[in-house]
Amino acid sequence: MKVSKYNFIKNINGVNVFFNAKTCALAVVDDNFMNALEDIEANNFIEDNYDKKLIEDMKLSGCIIGDNVDEVRQIEFYRNLSKYDKSSLALTLAPTLACNFRCTYCFENHGNKVMNEKTQDEIISFIKNQIKNIKNLSITWYGGEPLIARKIIYSLSEKILALCEENKVIYTSFIITNASLLTDQDILLFKKYKIRGAQVTIDGPKDVHDSRRISCNGKSTFDLLINNVNKLLNNGLDVIVRINVDKENINRIKELIFVLKDRIDKYSKLKIDFGKVSTFTEVCKSIEKSCFDNEEYADLLLPLTDNIINMGFDVNKMNIYPQVKYNYCCADYINSFVIDVDGFIYKCWNHVGVKEKSCGHISEMEKITSNEYLKWIQWNPLKNKKCKECKMLPICMGGCPDLVIDSKNDPVCDIVKYNLDNIIKFYYEKLKGVE
Repeated sequence: MKVSKYNFIKNINGVNVFFNAKTCALAVVDDNFMNALEDIEANNFIEDNYDKKLIEDMKLSGCIIGDNVDEVRQIEFYRNLSKYDKSSLALTLAPTLACNFRCTYCFENHGNKVMNEKTQDEIISFIKNQIKNIKNLSITWYGGEPLIARKIIYSLSEKILALCEENKVIYTSFIITNASLLTDQDILLFKKYKIRGAQVTIDGPKDVHDSRRISCNGKSTFDLLINNVNKLLNNGLDVIVRINVDKENINRIKELIFVLKDRIDKYSKLKIDFGKVSTFTEVCKSIEKSCFDNEEYADLLLPLTDNIINMGFDVNKMNIYPQVKYNYCCADYINSFVIDVDGFIYKCWNHVGVKEKSCGHISEMEKITSNEYLKWIQWNPLKNKKCKECKMLPICMGGCPDLVIDSKNDPVCDIVKYNLDNIIKFYYEKLKGVE
């Protein structure tokens, strides 16, 4: 028996709190636990000297493992199992890149085109070819502003739903929208076509939001979005309000939270998600000085999250509590694709519409093995010595691949590297509060 390389012990006011990055188990531990850990590390462990339940719990948490266990190889095994799993298909579809907003930090090049019938038919043909081999299909509607092409969304949804029902495939769908074009009819059709909810971005109180998420007609959209978030929630749909955070709006976030609590009818059902503004493409390079780096952002995330929890909102716990990441995101899964208005395929959302970043075309999906595709699938932080030896590996997995995949630089450590100690303390305080 030996000790996991992914153990963390933090002493908080004389109390030992344990966390394991491979299982994400968190627990307050006593002297018996610490003594057992010490004995195992010193090769002095005699199992009969300790309570059986304690040892079983230590094994279950991942704290102690068998002598013949190679944790890095295990991680690589489960990473490959996840990466190459074809039982689920995830498609992000952009029926248009047109948008009625001109957000100051947007990374996209917009146009006025909407997806033609030929491309729609090719998407349906691809799903037909896959449907008998999958158990789950998820669609995320994306853009531009996808509701500019609402007819295409509903037409494709009807055909995709029919295929899923015929083949007993579990179907889920979600939309990322600025919500300014949302109508009562859309809400009815969301329900009909199983679009279970929407992500809507609101970047601050009225003056801040309207100065960052600028409508093409110059009109304020803040009050309209508040009303439409209420409509969605009141009709039983899920809503994530995303707040994109940078140095320009950080000091006004708390003010927005108070406004949301005051004006959202079912605010306890509203999930709030914070996003770090980043300069992913040349289109948004002008706002680079306003962006936080991962270390700076890590210092902000916990106080922001604590505030919204204390005010009774839901929170995307994946954004704060560490999760095991055998793969960092959908971009490096074999069966996840982003498809733009012209039918070009991408692995990362950040590249939609940038044709030189395309992996190929939907019409040739079955034979896509381009270098652009393979570099995402073959991206492996375990090939990097720093990552392979890092105690954070299971909860970081090399960070966002898009930041380094076209360079020879080391992976960019994820935010969790910089605030894990604070996260452990944060959740210890929460656990202590419910004792």
